[in-house]
Formats: sequence, C-alpha cells, structure tokens
Amino acid sequence: MDTPFQIYATSTAVNLAHAIATRLGLPLHQTHVEKFSDGELFVRFDESVRGQALFLVAKIHPPYENFFELLLTIDAARRSSAREVILVIPYLPHSRQERRDGQRTSISSRMVADMIQSMGADRMITLDLHTNAIEGFYKIPVDPLSSLRLFIDHIQRQRLEPLCLCSPDFGGIKRIRQYKKHVAADLVVIHKERLKPNTVASMDVIGEVRGKNVVIVDDLVDTAGTLCKAADLLVEQGALSVRAYCTHGVLSGQALETIGRSALAKLIISDTVREEMDHPKIERISCAPVLAWAMESIMANKSLRQE
Repeated sequence: MDTPFQIYATSTAVNLAHAIATRLGLPLHQTHVEKFSDGELFVRFDESVRGQALFLVAKIHPPYENFFELLLTIDAARRSSAREVILVIPYLPHSRQERRDGQRTSISSRMVADMIQSMGADRMITLDLHTNAIEGFYKIPVDPLSSLRLFIDHIQRQRLEPLCLCSPDFGGIKRIRQYKKHVAADLVVIHKERLKPNTVASMDVIGEVRGKNVVIVDDLVDTAGTLCKAADLLVEQGALSVRAYCTHGVLSGQALETIGRSALAKLIISDTVREEMDHPKIERISCAPVLAWAMESIMANKSLRQE
C-alpha cells in the first residue's frame, strides 16, 4: 500500500501498534525514547517525517509519564515538520471527570484535551468515551469508536439463551440498545446511588432477570467493586449466569481479587489498557481490528460510521 501515512507508537503501545500495522500491511516505525536518571523523558525521531502524516498509537493511562511521553512525541513530530499528527488513543484517562461535581474542583478531562491540542495534534481516534460530552472539549476532529464491533461476535458465539442485556446505569441504555439490534435479548438496567467515586450506597435491578443469562455491557471496569456487586445482586434475583463485557480493563487496586470472589462467571475486556492478563475469569479481545479499520478509512477518506 503506497501511502504518505506512517505509523508510530509510544513505548507502552508498541504491541498494539504492531498488531494494527500488520493488519494494514504497513511497517511500524520506531521513535527513540530515553529516561534519564532523574526521571526526565527524551523522545527523538530517528528518521525524517517531513511532509508525512503520522498515526501515533498511544496508551496514556497512569503513571503520568505515559501521557507526558505522548506530549513529547507530538511536539517532536511538529518540530520535525510532520504534515499531520493523528492520535490513536484507545483509552482516554480522566474521562470520568468531565464536569464539576462540587465547588473548588477541576475538570481534568478538559485539561487533557487542552494539553493534547496545544502540542499540535490534528485528529484523534479513541474507543468508547465514558461520556460523549468530552468530544466537545476538542476543536480538532475526534472519532469515538464503539465497542460493538469488538464484542458482538463473541456474545453471539456464546449461545446464551435466554439472553438478557444489562446496563449498569441509565447512561448506558443507549449502548445496550445498539447491541440488541444484533442479538435477541431482553433489557434490564441497574439503578444505583453513589456516596463517592467507586463506592455504591444502594443498588436495584429494574427488569426481570430470573432464569436468564445476563450480559452486562459497560465502557470500563476499574476497581470492579460495583460490577461484582451488580453480578452478585443479579444472581440473587435468579439469573442463571452473569458475564460482563467492558472495553477498558483498568482493573486497579484489589480488582482481580474482587472478581475472583464474585458471582461473575466471566469478564471480557479489550487490550486498550492491559496487554497481558492471567486470570481464570478474565478474557481479553484485541481492539486492533477496530482501530485498523478506522485508520484505513481515514487513509482512504471513507466514512467512520459504524453500523
């Protein structure tokens, strides 16, 4: 494929970028990244990128040096006269902080947007934004892809009948309705009240799950406390089994232990954050095919509409 596009990756996204490049039949180019003894990062392009359009695949979840490496790489590309810098960031951190929940707080997702744009990025591809409002923080085009292409085939192959799709909150109802277009399933939603982040005060299931195989669909799983509490509640109310499909497997703190003790039969995540996962209840599906499709569509000036 003759193209003026080149694919690069930050140091934490090399494996994902290699999978994407392989699917596109393009080479994966390398940057030189060095960490000095005092912790400072140094980024350099070892080949000319003048006049080129770059796809920069990056995983920028904490620690924050991952995000800072991205900013340095964008700046290096701009100072090396790259024509265009297109970011491929499958998981956008700080997406749960898109508004002020009280006084004297920051809107950190807006800060992330400002820093990315101030460095000179021209476009961004991401996967399953926590809330679509974040797209409005960017003046550059943002292409928020859906996890539907990642998970729907896997759900269909499980042959879970009778099937029930569950949204973990009212905000996710639109998501499970998209899934329902492809599978025959009932819909339920979980109503929960939070005391603070990652802590749920009460939880109720709206809908009937007795005698059904329940599939929870969500954009991310962090500490897994709320997810596992929901799975336990669904089983208590008569569900035959509970599985969860979560795009971003952050899995911080005691998440793995919590999942192991819960009634959750299986958790399916993508590799937007973690690339390796050795847990009897967790299965990983690569997001490379979806990202490669989006990048190929951009190269061919085709629509990114997902059916």
